Amino acid sequence: MNKDNKIPNWSMDSALRYIYINEVIFVVLVLLCFIGELLAEATDRIAFFYWLCVTPLFFYCSLLSEKAKAISTGISNKHLIRYELFYWGSAFGCVLLVFLMWHAETITPGGGAMTIHIILAHTMFLSGIVLGVHYYLIGGILFVTAALSIVMGGNFGVDLVLSLPFIWLGFYLEETLLFPTLKRKNDYLKEREESDWQEGDRRS
Repeated sequence: MNKDNKIPNWSMDSALRYIYINEVIFVVLVLLCFIGELLAEATDRIAFFYWLCVTPLFFYCSLLSEKAKAISTGISNKHLIRYELFYWGSAFGCVLLVFLMWHAETITPGGGAMTIHIILAHTMFLSGIVLGVHYYLIGGILFVTAALSIVMGGNFGVDLVLSLPFIWLGFYLEETLLFPTLKRKNDYLKEREESDWQEGDRRS
């Protein structure tokens, strides 16, 4: 058998080079949000442990988005990663405190689940400054579903309907300028062109 026809082994780096990787990550995050809403309607205790365990997955998705951004632009910015670590470091600290409050029986499982839900909403929205509009929208979905759960006691159908505009924006308005974003792709390319131009002047 010709070795040239062999299918290359799967790797995370090759997956991150996929043209629609940002949309794939966005869909995964949306699904994680809705799974949490479904579990919250079933039982508060399961919802609490779900949001507790899913927090690292949200963080991992944000790291994948940052790496995909670095691959697509060809430039890795350590300052942006540092900002992201600050956001998530504070989020993990808050989640740990919520867990300790639940363990000390000063907060109910339902209250703990909702608190972690809101912490994730806040962190994802702030991550949008670094990672782009998808994370603003995920934060928006989490804020909306949290508000509905508090005001109406939670209704998956209503959550889904009100989240549809956010999902639509995530697919069709990725390059929107509605929200501030640090170091977009155009910024990287512009910096690279200016750097090349300055280097050319020095050589001449």
